Amino acid sequence: MNDQSKSVSFSADIRPLFREVDVEHMKPLKVMLDDYNYMSDPKDDHDNATNVQDYLVGNKTPRMPMGGPYWSKQQLDLYNKWMTDGYKP
Repeated sequence: MNDQSKSVSFSADIRPLFREVDVEHMKPLKVMLDDYNYMSDPKDDHDNATNVQDYLVGNKTPRMPMGGPYWSKQQLDLYNKWMTDGYKP
């Protein structure tokens, strides 16, 4: 796990948080959890990453990952740090 001073990257820190079952479950819904370009797409002000975050924290339902176990505060904080650090690959 990263300490707060280390930059967070999608490939090293965020992608591994998504289980393969989650990735496969979301593909038919056109949500590409394993695709950096999809997740970090700046064209729409990073709406894809923000939407995923809303489902991860429970601001939107059904909460992700479907059926749980839900992410820990530490995992959610890491995802948030990836976003605030500038969506690094």
